[in-house]
Amino acid sequence: MSATSTYIHSFLPEALHPFVSLSYPVAPIQTPLTKLRLHPARKRDPTAQQLYGQGPKDVYFVVFCALAFTLLREICLRYVLSAFARRWLLRARRREQAAKDETSRRPMTKLEKRKMEHTVTRFAEQGWSFLYCTTYWLLGGYILSRIPAPFSPESIWATYPNTHLPPLTKFYYLSQLGWWFHQLYVINTEKRRNDHWQMFGHHILTIVLITGSYIAHFTRIGTILHFLMDLCDIFLPVSVGRAQQRSCPDTQLAKMLRYLSLTTLCDLTFVVFLVAWLFSRQIGLALVIRTCYHDAPRFIPFKWDPSQGMYLTQGTYYGFISLIVVLFVLASIWFYMACSVAVRVIRGLGAEDSRSDDEGDEEGEKDVLDQVPESASASVTGQNGAAVRRRRK
Repeated sequence: MSATSTYIHSFLPEALHPFVSLSYPVAPIQTPLTKLRLHPARKRDPTAQQLYGQGPKDVYFVVFCALAFTLLREICLRYVLSAFARRWLLRARRREQAAKDETSRRPMTKLEKRKMEHTVTRFAEQGWSFLYCTTYWLLGGYILSRIPAPFSPESIWATYPNTHLPPLTKFYYLSQLGWWFHQLYVINTEKRRNDHWQMFGHHILTIVLITGSYIAHFTRIGTILHFLMDLCDIFLPVSVGRAQQRSCPDTQLAKMLRYLSLTTLCDLTFVVFLVAWLFSRQIGLALVIRTCYHDAPRFIPFKWDPSQGMYLTQGTYYGFISLIVVLFVLASIWFYMACSVAVRVIRGLGAEDSRSDDEGDEEGEKDVLDQVPESASASVTGQNGAAVRRRRK
């Protein structure tokens, strides 16, 4: 047990320990060479890695992570991200007034205040997802970097079953599961969009994949899937409510930059997003499906033996592959929609978010992005955009 866990346990009753720390520690692995170096008076090598098994108590840690993400989200949105965006927009407004040689500051109208607060909320929602996805993509990359040849079939399948996990891997897996339960809460508490049920189905599919791969000890391929999916989610929100993701015309990071009027960076981010999606989700997921279908049976016998951690049968084999194929189909649909938006922008037709709220917002909130300057690269669409707005009126 780590020093941090011991310190935390000293302040909490024993019944709460599974909520705040990993359960099922096992004896650290010591190689024969390590044992030869041990002094007889020492019980174990402090450099030996502590490993953890799996069991029902892991549910408590997942619940704690889901609640912790909910609390952290509220704190970040209210006291960090919203405050930053509000200050930035107010400064931009003052610079705009100075450029127009306004001698006195004109107070904001009620409509302008409502628009700004709506923009601040959207920026904060995007920012929260950006922080989470960036952190966990880097964490997943670090975990994979500690595995020799992590993407080789031998590394993925020949080590099965991975019944004992390093602490960082177990924390990564369980906290990811907690994140998606947190997402279910958020998607059902914020204002619904037209794609609510598609996103709800996506979240359920992700939870089933994470839970199934964890119980069946397929954590190597599961970590790779997390790593591939999280890359695009840095640019495109997995988060929810009024800032949902996949078919949105702007990526998560791009929207944040657009809200702050950093339009050139916004355009570059959208290009990076499309390239990242192509390699990580279209090509990456296709390679994952291939290795699951072709390589898994080469290294793992079809055998159901929970006592040895063996859960690969014909049913679990085809079931797991089918779930990943469904994920790949969803990713392909969303990629097609994103490419359609890019084509519309290049052709000067503008980009509209087809996933608008189910119920129309108030007049001042119908199109918050109208108050944000369009990018220089899309300036050729100015007249088209004006015509579109006139037709809307």
